[in-house]
Amino acid sequence: MDVYNKQRNKMNKKTIKDQICFFLAIAIIAGLWGCAKMPVKPPSDQPPLIGEKIPEPEEPEKPEKDIIQILLAEAEKFSAQDNNQDALFVYNQALALADPIERKKDREIILSGIEKVLAKTDPQVIEEFIQIKNLSVPNALLLYWLGLNHGAQNHYVKAGKALGLFIDTYPDHAYVEDARDLLAAMKSAVFKKDTIGCLLPLSGKYKIFGQRALEGIQMAVQDLSKNHGQNFHVIVKDTRSNPERAAECVDELNQEKVIGILGPMLTTNTAGIRAENLGIPLIALTQKSEFPLKGDYLFSNFITPEMQVQSLASYIFMELGIKKVAILDLYERYGKRYMDLFWDVVDEFNGEVVGVEPYDGKNTDFTIPIRKLTGEYYPVPEFLIPEIPVEEEIVPGSLESGITDPSLKDSVALEENEISESNLTRGSIPIEEKIEIDFQALFIPDSVSRINLILPQLAFNDAKGMVLLGTNIWHQKNLLTGAKGYNKNAVITDGYFGNSKNPVTAEFEKRFNDLYETLPGFLEAIAYDTANILFTAAMDDDVDSRESLKNSLQGTLFEGVTGNTIFDKTGSAHKELFLITVKRGKFMEISR
Repeated sequence: MDVYNKQRNKMNKKTIKDQICFFLAIAIIAGLWGCAKMPVKPPSDQPPLIGEKIPEPEEPEKPEKDIIQILLAEAEKFSAQDNNQDALFVYNQALALADPIERKKDREIILSGIEKVLAKTDPQVIEEFIQIKNLSVPNALLLYWLGLNHGAQNHYVKAGKALGLFIDTYPDHAYVEDARDLLAAMKSAVFKKDTIGCLLPLSGKYKIFGQRALEGIQMAVQDLSKNHGQNFHVIVKDTRSNPERAAECVDELNQEKVIGILGPMLTTNTAGIRAENLGIPLIALTQKSEFPLKGDYLFSNFITPEMQVQSLASYIFMELGIKKVAILDLYERYGKRYMDLFWDVVDEFNGEVVGVEPYDGKNTDFTIPIRKLTGEYYPVPEFLIPEIPVEEEIVPGSLESGITDPSLKDSVALEENEISESNLTRGSIPIEEKIEIDFQALFIPDSVSRINLILPQLAFNDAKGMVLLGTNIWHQKNLLTGAKGYNKNAVITDGYFGNSKNPVTAEFEKRFNDLYETLPGFLEAIAYDTANILFTAAMDDDVDSRESLKNSLQGTLFEGVTGNTIFDKTGSAHKELFLITVKRGKFMEISR
C-alpha cells in the first residue's frame, strides 16, 4: 500500500508540474499575441534632432531572372547558329521546368521553338534524339518531323515508316490528317503503276545476253497491253556490266518514278544496295541464292543450283523409289558445289550416297574414277610391282637436271611420262564377268563436252543400267549427237522446255518464234515471266506504294511460261523445274 501511495503522489506531483508549464506557455503566447496587436506608432512629422542620423531608404530587391527565360534565350542562340542538336537539348530542359498549368504560355512558346528547330534538323539527329529516355519533348512531334524531313530528302520509304508509326501511335493528334495527306501525296509522286525499269548489259562482251532478255521483256509488254487494253511502259538502262553504272541507273530509274526494277543480270550487288536504300522492289536475274537475303526489297528469279538438285532428288526418290546414288565429281568449283548440294538433299530424302569419285576435267580418259566408283578398280599388289635397282632409281627431274642437250632433255621427260603411264595401266585388272553396281543413279555435274566422253566410257566399263542425272547444262543439242546411244537413261533438269506439254509454255514458244523468227531459250522465257510478274502485281488494287508491291510479290503464286513461281519472305523464288530425258534421239519432257 505504501508503494502504491508513493507512486500516486509522484504522479500527482508530475501532473501539477505539467499543468504549471502548460499555463505558463499559454501566458507567453498570449502576451506575444497582444504585442502583435498593439498599434504601431506612426512616424513623426517632426524634423530630426540636430546630429541625429537619417536612415537611407532601402532599395527594392531586384527580382531574379527566370531560369526558363534564360534557357529560351540560350536555345534560340543555338538555333540561330544551326546547332540544332544543342538547341533541342536546351528546349527539352526548359520544357521540363515549365509547369503545364502555371506556365502554360511559356510551354506554348517552348513547343513552338522546338518545332522550328525540328523543321531544319537532319533526320539522323532526330532518330538519335528519339532514342533518349525520359524526354520532355513530345515523341509525337519527333516522329512527325522525322517523317517530313525524310520525305524532303526523297527518302520516301523511311518517311512512310515514320509517318505511319506516328498515325498509328497518335491517332488523335492534331497533325494526323496532315500526315495522311502527305503519305498519299508521296505515293502518287513516287511511282507510276504502269512503268517498270530494266537493267541489262546492252553493250560490252555480255550484250548478247542482255539483248536476248530484252526480247522477252518487249514481248511481255506487248502481250500485257493487248490483254488489258492499256499501255505498259519499260524504261531500259544499259548497265555496261559496270557496278558503278548499275547503281547510277537505279538512281535514274527512281527519278523516272518506276514502280519496280527488272534486273540486273550482272553487277547485282551495287544495284541491289541502291534499290534497297530507295525502297524500290528489284527482281534480279541471278542464280546467286544469297542475293535476295541482302534486303527486304530484293528478289531473284532464276534457275539456281539448289532448285536443280532439289528437283532431281525429288524425282528419283519420291517417284522412282531409288535408294542409293553415286557421284562423279568434277574436281573444280562447279562440280564441288553441286556435289555438296546434292549430297545434302539426298540426306533430306533419307537416301544414301554410296560412292563419290573426283576426276580431273583436263583428262579424256575416265576409266580409273569409273572403276573406283563401281568397285572394279584393283591396285596391283606390291609384290607384283617390278622393283627398280637403287643405282637405277629415277627421281623425277634428276635426269633432266644433269643434261645440257635440249633434245636429250625432251627424250628423258618422255621416258618418265611413259613410266608413269605404264604404272597406271598396270594398276588395274580388267574383269571379264558382268559387274554388279550397288547404286541406282549417278549424278555427274559437268558440261556436255565432257559428258559426251564420260557416258561411252561408262558403258565400256560395263557401268550400265543406272539413271544418269544431269544439270541444265546437259540440255544442249550436241548431247543428242555426241553421246548417241549412251544417253537414254538421262534425267536432266532445266528452267524452260519449249516442247513442254504445258499449253502456256507451248504457246509462248510458238508466238516468240513467229515474232523474232528464232526459238526462245531460258533467258528469254525468264525475262518474259519476270516482266509479267512485276506488272501483274502492280495492277492489284491494293498496291498503292512500292512497299505494298514488295508485300504483294511475297507469297503470291504466279503462273508463267517457266512454270509456277512463288517468292518467299526472303525474296527467293521457288519453282518446279522441267524434267527432261532422251527418247528416239530427241529431248522429251518427263510427265509427272
